[in-house]
Amino acid sequence: MTTARQHHIRTTPFRVVLTAAAIATTVAAVTTGCTKENKAAPPPNPTASPTPSADPQAAEKDALLGVYRAFWDASVKAYSTGSMKNTGMETVGADKAYSKVQATQIYYRDNGYVMTGAPTLSPQVSAMEAAAQPPKATITDCIDSTNYIQVEKQSGKPVETMDQNRRHVATYTALKIGGTWQIRDFDISRDQLC
Repeated sequence: MTTARQHHIRTTPFRVVLTAAAIATTVAAVTTGCTKENKAAPPPNPTASPTPSADPQAAEKDALLGVYRAFWDASVKAYSTGSMKNTGMETVGADKAYSKVQATQIYYRDNGYVMTGAPTLSPQVSAMEAAAQPPKATITDCIDSTNYIQVEKQSGKPVETMDQNRRHVATYTALKIGGTWQIRDFDISRDQLC
């Protein structure tokens, strides 16, 4: 005959084993649940639409400024060689802009001058009318010619000029013809300094 105490003693290890197993199973389930939750990939984001550019004309302005810089590269070549040949000017400059660069290049050549170095540019598109026919734009720049010097071609001696200020405001107009921007005219203000 089993006493209550003996029954308790016999069943206690079984209960302890059951209790320990239940705790282990619970811990495993909770831990596994946490681990899966921690390792699970975050929920997918809804399909994100591209962030709209702060300036819807940014790409067009970048293209225009690229043409503007190419116009200046061509001008620097013309003024340093005394020739419009192989400068690339015909692809980026036209109309009055081309004529003005050509006239200046001829002046330098005829007087035995060339330009050395290069100007520092800081252009901004100050106006753009993309809907106009043809599209047109204005570029405003502060041209710093501190390191862009007129010299005598033979001696390399700097030529004295009346204008000692080396920073001037310049305005360029451009048109988009056949899908490509061209610089069409410009004005460099000798009075408006920057």
